Amino acid sequence: MWFKRGVATLAALVLSANGAFAASSCFQKDALEAWQAVRYMTELMVLNDTCRVHVYESFIKTNFAALDAYHKELVAHFREAGDRHPEDTVDRYVTHAANEVSEKDGQMPTAELCAEKASYFANAQSLAGEKFRQFVADLMAKRKSDFRPCVDEHTAATH
Repeated sequence: MWFKRGVATLAALVLSANGAFAASSCFQKDALEAWQAVRYMTELMVLNDTCRVHVYESFIKTNFAALDAYHKELVAHFREAGDRHPEDTVDRYVTHAANEVSEKDGQMPTAELCAEKASYFANAQSLAGEKFRQFVADLMAKRKSDFRPCVDEHTAATH
């Protein structure tokens, strides 16, 4: 499992990898949602480490099945796009994103950053099951323009 064997690897790519991720191909709704879930998980991991809180571990435990499904969706997306090493591609995106989160958040004093993120951590603790899935869908809706959606060829031909 990607978050068990190397969450640090996964985390480093997600947050600002939107541009690189979006450039790779078009995305169906399920792949977009999966990306937002993995991106959020990565940001939470980095902030959890920075602030030395223990929210990430319980978040992973509570949402393991959903996160595993989201990860599989991303791997399938890249495999279907012709990627010969889709697991490695997902790991690279996550690594890149985690590095960007660390760099961005590293510009603020840690105590200030952690105080500012208190409500972020409280929200993460409340996310489980359907509430997590809805949260991810809301993230996707907010960031939809960051990605090139796939066009249904039949629909496009009729317009």
